[in-house]
Amino acid sequence: MLAGWTFLKADVAWAYLAATVAFEAWLAAKLAATDRQPAAAGEPPYHFTEEEAQLVGRYRFHFTDLGKARLFSSVLAAIGLTALLLVPWLAYQAAFVPAALIGGNVLAVAYLTRRLMPMADTRPVWEKIRAGNA
Repeated sequence: MLAGWTFLKADVAWAYLAATVAFEAWLAAKLAATDRQPAAAGEPPYHFTEEEAQLVGRYRFHFTDLGKARLFSSVLAAIGLTALLLVPWLAYQAAFVPAALIGGNVLAVAYLTRRLMPMADTRPVWEKIRAGNA
């Protein structure tokens, strides 16, 4: 909603930027509070390989709460996509400082997305988790 208002009035870009930075700071704190130690390799009930155990440890939030991880990654994707639209519009409106800050914020979006969702195929790990929980 704030992104839409920013198209109508460039001054709202500051509120949009404040809201996105607040969300990203909250998400970064939530990810930092999550344990990042590798899971136990070869131990029951999951019998992870060493590589799978490190993957689970690195993306612990993803494997402990998949629903929230997907939701938060969708919000990050929306922030990134609105930035792609807002930056040229704000530059056209001669609001260069908020345009630069929103454009730079894409780096934070990329970092948080990379910490939140693994790029590797996680199906074998999920199969072991489901089998171990059954």
